[in-house]
Amino acid sequence: MMRFATAFVPAYVIERLFWEARGMSVLDVIYAEIVFALTQLSLELPFGRATDRFGRKWFLVFGMVAECLSFAMLLNAYTLTAFLGAMVLAGVGAAAISGTEEAFLFETLEQVGRVERFERTVGRLNAVSLMTAGLAALIGSWLTHYTVFEFHYKISLISLMSTTLVSLTLRETQLVVEESTARPLRLVWRELRTRPMLIRIFLFSVLFGTTINFIEEFWQLSMRDRGIPETGFGLVFILIMVAQGVGNLLPALTKGSLTVNLNGMLVVFFVSVISFSLTGMASILFLFMVFLLYGQSEPMTSSLLKLMRQQKSGQQSFPLLPG
Repeated sequence: MMRFATAFVPAYVIERLFWEARGMSVLDVIYAEIVFALTQLSLELPFGRATDRFGRKWFLVFGMVAECLSFAMLLNAYTLTAFLGAMVLAGVGAAAISGTEEAFLFETLEQVGRVERFERTVGRLNAVSLMTAGLAALIGSWLTHYTVFEFHYKISLISLMSTTLVSLTLRETQLVVEESTARPLRLVWRELRTRPMLIRIFLFSVLFGTTINFIEEFWQLSMRDRGIPETGFGLVFILIMVAQGVGNLLPALTKGSLTVNLNGMLVVFFVSVISFSLTGMASILFLFMVFLLYGQSEPMTSSLLKLMRQQKSGQQSFPLLPG
């Protein structure tokens, strides 16, 4: 129920058009995204420690309330200051919710002795989210033909408010925080200094994530400028999700070093990004390729981190990792 309600947000498919109608330029959107990212990044670690100490339920509730307030503020936003305030609330909500839901699920399954069902359950929840987001995108793009953009935000706000009410019915889990999860931040920096490959993976993720974030923010304006009607945005949105999902399911490249494969993917990725920005209607194919590669990079990066962990514990050596 929570996954369905949080994913049913028709406003996402017309978000940039709504901001533009309220007088926000592309530069204003960039400012807002910077504020959102800085807010989430600065609160991620303290919120993570706080949830380990005080429990998951109320941070989920707190995060959902912040998301609701963000959408309520967006409905009444006409100035850059108001939009930036909404992004601060959205960043607070994202930081509070980030990882909390899956941690809550894992601890719940652990208490009933069903930990082996965790990955299967997460997969099903993700499938529900994807299907619901696709449905919301289709409905949102269809509604643009009959109503104003504000109506999309009202529906989205109602959906998020229902999620907040459902989160109040959750039963708190019994937390058992391992000592290793509460280690000081200085040990994390020491780990980064002694294992430079972690920094390379981090920079790789930043390059991919930052580029994808800007494409996700502005693809609506790009499609409109290419003559695609607003009623077709839902199909483009579904295409993006399908591409990323297929990328996640593709088998990992096994020939050669994983780092070499990632570097090669990075080159193809940015070639596709440039082609998307230069070509006409064919740019949709390059858009598909961009999200396909992004989807495949996620499990490959996870594999690198897992292999590094095995190497550190002495269970397995991995000579393909330089540095």
